[in-house]
Amino acid sequence: MTRRDRFAPRTIDHGLSKFAAKVGCFPNGGWPLKFSVCTTNYNCAHALAAHLRSVYDNLHGLEFEYVVVDNKSRDGSWTILTSWAANHRNATLISKRSTIGEGREIAFARSSGSHIVVLDTDVVYSSLLRRFVDAYFQTCPGLSVQAIYCGIFPRQTWVEAGGRRSLNTNEDVDLWLRVDRIGTMRWYPVSVGENRKEPSAWGQADYLSKRYNKTERLLRLLRREWDFLKTGPVQRTDLRSLAAVKTIDMGLAEPAIAWPQNRPQYNHVQHTIAFIREFKQAVQAP
Repeated sequence: MTRRDRFAPRTIDHGLSKFAAKVGCFPNGGWPLKFSVCTTNYNCAHALAAHLRSVYDNLHGLEFEYVVVDNKSRDGSWTILTSWAANHRNATLISKRSTIGEGREIAFARSSGSHIVVLDTDVVYSSLLRRFVDAYFQTCPGLSVQAIYCGIFPRQTWVEAGGRRSLNTNEDVDLWLRVDRIGTMRWYPVSVGENRKEPSAWGQADYLSKRYNKTERLLRLLRREWDFLKTGPVQRTDLRSLAAVKTIDMGLAEPAIAWPQNRPQYNHVQHTIAFIREFKQAVQAP
């Protein structure tokens, strides 16, 4: 059995896993942890070690688990993760091909915390992460609050909203809007870390990331278009205006003027022209 196989997901009876997710623990007689960090990783070795240190350093002294689903990375990420897990018993590693949304949902199913903290493995977190987590549990643990690069959700709300769908694009906003329909979604436009991804590949331009070879870039771009079709109403939502109305102020730092994510609104002709331009850009990228 290889090191990677040892961390393969265990098969859990579907009925039991649904019960476990609903009550916030697995049926093993134990109470849930305070919170679970759930994340995904794909070819983020350039930031992964620093990311892990920043998360564990900032959350030191708190009761949490770290659950990560690695999408069969090829850049040495798995070696970094297994080395870390060997010295940190609260780390759970899962190796499985998946979209970002599917991977986060797999991590959720393997977690046991009463709250889910969603982080990104290409982000190195500052002390604001700890201050944000502390302020959240002290002031509004019943709400779902999304800061920049960190979201915290009560487990029951995650279940009630339906969790993450299998998407690479809009997977976060898709869940936020379903939580908003429940009435408990809030935004906090303060960055709690530094994104180590190249700026040219932020947001919906992720397909341009140097983490991907040329074939992957084209496939990622096509997958993004498929996700747009699956999430049409999400793509058309004025997220910036919605977040402005439902912003929460925790008083930790000066908030951004507006939520940084915004979805450009194109008609069919404009969208087609933009896609052709992006396709050429992906083909010509070094």
